[in-house]
Amino acid sequence: MNMLQLDKQETFVPSAAVSPFVNDEMHHDSFFHPNLGGVTKSGMSNHYPMTIMSLAGLGANDDEIKRFSQAWPRYRSHVETELGLIDKSEITLDNWKDYLGQASRLLEFRRVFSLGIVTFGAKEFVTEALEQMKRGLPMGLFHPLIQLSFAVIHGDNKLIANALAYFAIRYHNLYPELSLSDTADLLLPDISASSTWADINLNIDKVTVGFQPRGGSLHICEQLCGESTIQQLAFSHGFVINEQNLKNRIAEISQLAIRLYLAEPALTTLHAVTACQALADLTLRFGSDKKSSKTYSKLWSLYWIWLTGLYLEKGFPAELPSVKDNNISFDSWEVIAEKARNIPEVHLIKMVYSCKWLYENIEDNELYRVAAMNMLKEQNAHPTIIRWTRNESI
Repeated sequence: MNMLQLDKQETFVPSAAVSPFVNDEMHHDSFFHPNLGGVTKSGMSNHYPMTIMSLAGLGANDDEIKRFSQAWPRYRSHVETELGLIDKSEITLDNWKDYLGQASRLLEFRRVFSLGIVTFGAKEFVTEALEQMKRGLPMGLFHPLIQLSFAVIHGDNKLIANALAYFAIRYHNLYPELSLSDTADLLLPDISASSTWADINLNIDKVTVGFQPRGGSLHICEQLCGESTIQQLAFSHGFVINEQNLKNRIAEISQLAIRLYLAEPALTTLHAVTACQALADLTLRFGSDKKSSKTYSKLWSLYWIWLTGLYLEKGFPAELPSVKDNNISFDSWEVIAEKARNIPEVHLIKMVYSCKWLYENIEDNELYRVAAMNMLKEQNAHPTIIRWTRNESI
């Protein structure tokens, strides 16, 4: 490695899109472990940088961000001084895939991924890394993916490498038997995402899985990903996600994610939306050419399997919420953003950011605004009453 590469790896590059204070916070946070205390697999510590970036994206000034920062509990551990992690210099750009899932290798993954970004560029290396780690996409309830999206938005190579390293240490193949060529390449008769779910609801008595579902929603959905029955249901009757229809599929799937959240606001359904937004952001930034769009089509296929499993876990409803009346005078996104900035709850802030982004960049569907307004009405990311909607067939 030459000195220029080393300098590019180690030097934090501030983003012109955020304030110096936000840049300082993002840089400082990069020295901490993404998991709670660096010991458990809980990801609450990584919510801090994501919320800082969400607040900035919602137009927060430094005083508003500092107010959140002062209220945020510091459940973080420094990767070297507190956790004693070391770089054994065993992982390289050639062999890093052999070490996926090994949490003790965090610093090595960070180093190697930083080098990869400097050598090949962020777009090419991130896309290749996601191609290699795609079967672990939902791990950590998509938090590595979400952190990666914000790192790419910021633009600093170290932040991007750190997010990919988080992806690497949480990696677990949730789709061991799935052949993605069956879902990403075949040009079959077209069918909508909602029609696929409607068919599942009509034929639910024929659905079987090879395990007895137990535990929380997160664990059950991870198990469902690996079930061939669920994979086949997600792509039944000719439903396909490929490079040709990816743009339309993103809009369809995003709409189902927000409708499922409105049907049952919960931790998993909320992260279905925020993960959908993060994957959409990365796809728009990095998935424009033919080669990369193939990778992102596969990622969306894997996300779709997980979301279909979540639909089943939530009771496979025949109806989902739609906007009750488009003529109602809703709050503007500027008003919604200002309200969200003053409620120091990480999931609410992130969810409002995601809803606003999806409305502005994927589809100007009022469901996103309604979801944000319901959260703000109760100042709760999981509102107990959903207003301004009515149930309609999928």
